[in-house]
Amino acid sequence: MIKLRYMTIAIATLMGMSASTMVTSAAAKSTTPTATATSSSNKASSSKKTTKTANPIPAATLVKSTTVDEELPYHIEKGYVYTTSGLNKQAGSAKDFAKVTWYTEKKAVIDRTAQGSGNSVWYYVKSGSGQQAGWIWQGNLEPISEGNFDIAMKNSDYFKGKKVISLGDSITKGYDGYETLDNMGYPTWLSRYLNTSVTNAGYNGAFLCDGGEEETDGDMTPTVNSHNFKNYDVATISYGTNDYGHVSNSLADIETTLRQNIKKMKSDNKNLIIYGILPITRYDADSNSDNVIGKGGFTMNDLRDAEAAVYKSYNIPVLDWRNDSTQLITDANHKYRLYDERLHPTAKTYQLMGREIAKFMIDNYPKDKIKSTKKTTSSKKTTTTAKTTAKKVSTTNTTK
Repeated sequence: MIKLRYMTIAIATLMGMSASTMVTSAAAKSTTPTATATSSSNKASSSKKTTKTANPIPAATLVKSTTVDEELPYHIEKGYVYTTSGLNKQAGSAKDFAKVTWYTEKKAVIDRTAQGSGNSVWYYVKSGSGQQAGWIWQGNLEPISEGNFDIAMKNSDYFKGKKVISLGDSITKGYDGYETLDNMGYPTWLSRYLNTSVTNAGYNGAFLCDGGEEETDGDMTPTVNSHNFKNYDVATISYGTNDYGHVSNSLADIETTLRQNIKKMKSDNKNLIIYGILPITRYDADSNSDNVIGKGGFTMNDLRDAEAAVYKSYNIPVLDWRNDSTQLITDANHKYRLYDERLHPTAKTYQLMGREIAKFMIDNYPKDKIKSTKKTTSSKKTTTTAKTTAKKVSTTNTTK
């Protein structure tokens, strides 16, 4: 054994190594874990993955674009919103903008050959607040009256399952001074904000009182007579601006007619909830008509006060735009809030009207008709507790 050890040392000496170096090297090899090599390999691989970048999407080409006549409202049904006409950077998906109302500003033809497609029509849109903007393919835009567009307000559940009808003139119908905006007037917005069905019974040129030679089939009396209000739970009434501007009926005539029609509506359905909406300000000859005497010998403010008095006599809530905190139409904003700059709202203003009317309806919903689920739940819990207590007492007595 001693000889063998000396021989080993001798061989090591001849090879230029010390015995201790051999022992140390051997120990190092025997204790190096295989996993360490694997870990280093993974790190190297990970490093390669990190440095690898995706190929940039080539930009599409804008062929031509035009400014739209009127900014109309839509919501996005599916697809994406792109930040530029190059269509190579997304601002977000339809899910990200599910509650946003988009207004079209430009219509464009965009060539997507560089992206593997051809020419298609796109819209440059902005949100109602103006805080978001981008490009959306026309096929992904849907009218606000269609599809799933949930923008219901807080406490809109008061109107759940209720049928609403809106009576009125061209402003209820959704006329912008040049054409009727189908399903874009404030009744359509009410259906969205209140999350219920709304029948638009507005009529272009309608009068509250008898229109004489200018009477229409949509005047208040024939409209009320042609509907059975048993079929509705809620009604809004908004007439008067044509009575001020086009006929010579007196305020007394207007008050009498309004009373008669409210009585008829109530006789059809004593539980009918009614809201009165006073006329918005008009700008005849580019002048505020609030204190200008019209054909009937009264001002717009006189007309509003007379209508409000009738509504209040029936305990009907009245939306008076003069007192509205948002000041929907003013001398300063009427030229862009009214599409004809005189009387009829733009599509955007119709949304603002719908939102204010919906809020007013919710805030003034009859307190005695509000169902309190909390009270019901509390009552059920109390009853259950009482029954449990009674059982315990009964059991205790039996045991004794």
